[in-house]
Amino acid sequence: MTVTAYLIVSGAAAALDFYRDAFGAVETERMVGDDGRIGHAEFVIGDSTLMIADEYPEVDAVGPASRGGPTCAFTIEVADAAAVDATFATAVALGATATREPTDQFHGSRQGTVTDPFGHRWTLSALIENLTAEEYAARAADTDHGSYTVERTGTESAVAGHQLKVLATGDLYYFTLPVQDMARAQRFFGSVFGWQFGAPDEGHISNISAPPGGVNTGTADTGARLWFVVDDIHAVAQRVRDLGGTAEEPVHYDSGWSSNCTDDQGTVFSLSVPSPKYSA
Repeated sequence: MTVTAYLIVSGAAAALDFYRDAFGAVETERMVGDDGRIGHAEFVIGDSTLMIADEYPEVDAVGPASRGGPTCAFTIEVADAAAVDATFATAVALGATATREPTDQFHGSRQGTVTDPFGHRWTLSALIENLTAEEYAARAADTDHGSYTVERTGTESAVAGHQLKVLATGDLYYFTLPVQDMARAQRFFGSVFGWQFGAPDEGHISNISAPPGGVNTGTADTGARLWFVVDDIHAVAQRVRDLGGTAEEPVHYDSGWSSNCTDDQGTVFSLSVPSPKYSA
């Protein structure tokens, strides 16, 4: 299941140009009616798809300008604090209104907000600190934001910042790359791909999710190990054995069930039934 925002504006064609130039949007579809109005268009910012159309007052589809102000707001996660400032400046130069100048926020992000020329509010945000729930609540209490009780579900280091996914049988769920030196691997892959790790001795990559993965020391593997989703791990493990492969007895971890296998030619792979908190 996914949720897609639908924007209604007066002047959808101009809005698409603005989102392209200000936020790096890529238009993927446009339908124009006989009256010249855009009846439907789609565009992508990062890995998010949004939809947009011109106003159709006859069916009560009107934009913020006609309603007297926006009824929703959007947040764009950018690469870092510098990108917040740069994107903010670009949007303002292209005609957006500076609603809130970029500042470091109590909750650990740097944010700046603009109202685009069509009435929608966009907050540009970059994480600059990882706060525990307790730190978040304490900082909120020290500001004029009032008192908060913060509840978070799941394992923060593994779940935070990742979109839950619909996982079907045969989908790739996780991978690991065998390495000899963890610190060296973190430096190398951090520089090559921008991978981030929660601690010097932690192999899990904290900022990717398609699929998630990590690096691993102390393994006999000579290549990447891939975990594939199954519905009944015990039945599939037995099927692997029946077909001439090998399958270890499934083991349950916080991330779900896992079984290390080889096929009938010696190829290494693993089976997984992901924990419910990692799948939609």
